Amino acid sequence: MAAKFSWRSVDPVPELNGDVAALLATIDDLRRVWEETLSLATSEEIQEARKRSLRRHAIETGIIERLYDLDWGVTEALVAEGLTLNAAEREGGITEDTLAVIRDQYSALDYLAEACRGGVDLSLHFIRELHVLITRHQMTYEAQDQFGRIVHKALSHGSWKTHKNQAVTAEGDIVEFAPPEHVQSAMEMLLVEYGKSSSTHPIIRAAWLHHQFTSIHPFSDGNGRVARALTLLVLLQARYAPLVVDRRQRVDYIATLENASAGDLRPLVRLFARLEGIALRSELIRPVEVMPVGSGAVDVARAYADRLRVLVQGRGEEQKEQTATLGADLHAKTGEYVRSVRDQFREAFRAVDPAADAVVFQAAPGEERAGWWRTQIIRTANAVDFYSNLREGCWWTQLRLTVFNQTLRYVVAIQKVGRGETGVLAVTAFAESVENLGENDVSRPTSLLNPTPDDSVTLVYTDVADNRWPEVLDLADRSLAAAIASFSNGLG
Repeated sequence: MAAKFSWRSVDPVPELNGDVAALLATIDDLRRVWEETLSLATSEEIQEARKRSLRRHAIETGIIERLYDLDWGVTEALVAEGLTLNAAEREGGITEDTLAVIRDQYSALDYLAEACRGGVDLSLHFIRELHVLITRHQMTYEAQDQFGRIVHKALSHGSWKTHKNQAVTAEGDIVEFAPPEHVQSAMEMLLVEYGKSSSTHPIIRAAWLHHQFTSIHPFSDGNGRVARALTLLVLLQARYAPLVVDRRQRVDYIATLENASAGDLRPLVRLFARLEGIALRSELIRPVEVMPVGSGAVDVARAYADRLRVLVQGRGEEQKEQTATLGADLHAKTGEYVRSVRDQFREAFRAVDPAADAVVFQAAPGEERAGWWRTQIIRTANAVDFYSNLREGCWWTQLRLTVFNQTLRYVVAIQKVGRGETGVLAVTAFAESVENLGENDVSRPTSLLNPTPDDSVTLVYTDVADNRWPEVLDLADRSLAAAIASFSNGLG
């Protein structure tokens, strides 16, 4: 039977320890390396990385609300090249109305980022301004009339709601938000409690603000988009990267908000921590042009040589050695895991194909084979949203399984992230299937996995392999299970 959850007054920021504290400590280690990397980057590189992050947020925040939908090709083009019709057309196009909404959302985020740099304090006026900017081209919103019919009402930009609103969960439960007559006092109390929480970890603070704001739901529409923008405000003011809740996390995101409404903020904090880790990693600087168009060839060469010298020499040898040790230790553990399942796979498939076989190969930086799989590794890194540094190759482990003349190639890669020696590693996996056509001849590979930002593990040079191995093992086990399932379905 569906339940009804009535709105309750603003709760103070809770104290969260235990596993949440350990997770946040890991994120702070990554943040420290991220800040060190920023000190070696040019202002142009920093600005471009931030613009990409804000463009991604501007696109995804509307998709979360089902205002529009875009395929990944269009999304990636708009993120990489800018919010223009020309960028979108090469990947399938976008309507002018949708682009206008996205540009409004981006303008609001840009306004917010500038305000953070200026040291703005969170205020009711600022929140209303965000709403005006985010909904500038939205004239109406959907509502229900007294007979339960969907109607379109005029949206008042920057003004508190004048009618009750509520949400219905996947289970059919009704969640009531603050009544219109209590919005002003509730928002004032929200700012009071927020001011008291200055010593709280920024990710906890951001999760709390986000949930409490959505519980009030002060506007007739646009509350989710404003709440996600306010999350960025907290993080940017504390010098963290702007996280993005994208369409792939929508179900988990809504579930964590429902958990928070039931009194448990931890799942939302964990989600935000995971997304912050992805954001920090994706903002580790990618290559951009360092010379204006029209410079002479010698000038360009000297500029890039100077830039590379900073990147290569900007880190100490001790950090580089620690990174290499961490990569090698995880590489060894990955090899042990893959070899442990190799014989089991061989035995299982020989029951249906006596010629079935499974073998394991490995390579590490310094070996000639360390540069193999470059295309697949870069493609996976792009899907997971970070810059893979393969200048010296990477640590990779391959399981090659052959059944009925069809071969599965499953690879776990441990690679450096960002330009130069950042001290950050990422673990990813890809899998592909090929048909053996003849001696030394195979078909075009078919990809078997569709990785998301959650399908990776990020580490920093101060990590200990034993402590982080459970996360890497979970990634390897999940991805290998998915690869085996996809490969086996293709055999039938």
